[in-house]
Amino acid sequence: MRIRLGFVSIALAIYNNTPSSTFTYKRFAQLPREEAIAHAVRIGRGNLEATRRILYYNAAHGIRFYRMSSSLIPLATHPDVMLDAGALYRDELAELGAFARAHGIRLSMHPNQFTLLNGKDSVVQAAIHDLNYHAAILDGMGMDENGIINIHVGGMYGDKASAVERLYRNFPAVPEAVKKRLTFENDDKTYTAEETLAVCERLGQPLVLDLHHDWCNPSAVPAADLLPRIRATWGDRAMKIHVSTPKNDKEFRSHADHVDPEPLLAFLRRCREHDMEQIDVMLEAKQKDLSLFRLAEELAKVRGIKRTDGGVLHW
Repeated sequence: MRIRLGFVSIALAIYNNTPSSTFTYKRFAQLPREEAIAHAVRIGRGNLEATRRILYYNAAHGIRFYRMSSSLIPLATHPDVMLDAGALYRDELAELGAFARAHGIRLSMHPNQFTLLNGKDSVVQAAIHDLNYHAAILDGMGMDENGIINIHVGGMYGDKASAVERLYRNFPAVPEAVKKRLTFENDDKTYTAEETLAVCERLGQPLVLDLHHDWCNPSAVPAADLLPRIRATWGDRAMKIHVSTPKNDKEFRSHADHVDPEPLLAFLRRCREHDMEQIDVMLEAKQKDLSLFRLAEELAKVRGIKRTDGGVLHW
């Protein structure tokens, strides 16, 4: 079984390099519109340059899985701005995508918690705009369907069953360019892995299992026992999971600096028992790339696990 480890957004080992520089709408509104647009575009270009540096870093260090920032292009989806990221950054995105493909780096994106498809009409419309933006980034990079966009099922709004039905009713409005990339993740308070899996199976979308969220908000059936069904939602694509370690008992939902290898190992052992050929593991640890290298070293000490690249192992 091939295991690829990934990290989120920022490579801490690269000095002063953020792909998420911001430009607030308050500041945007204070400037002449043409000047404000030009400034937003410049910041976006800087964020893409930071992303380029991170992809180069990943390739040099054998990291083949990476979650890009969702804040690459500031104000891209603000209703008074609405930048066309795919058109504005056509050349930059094409270059980034070509590099990622050449070096076998799988990419993903994760819109914020307000991107919900089961809320009010205005919320859903805003969510679709946001999802279109994410799809435009990945499409502009020429990434295939392994480049995914991951969201949560949404809110409960006082009645979980009705909220899920609203998601089903709204889903046909989601553009095909988004659907081909869209995944759903279990959350730490509302929708368990088992409930999210039922949604994914009905909609025909993959489930991103978050192990930490499952510990916070467990299903009646252990997540490991749901593995065959979860794996089936991915079809021919490699299954992706999220892992993080609770900060402490008091702040159990918060992420620690690093990932404890033991709970992850227990889950990976079950994956191996199910003859999975590959699994991609996104680390949501505070120490990001540094945590990835630490975890790779710890996993490689386990009998039978061989580290074949900076963030790649075989078991």
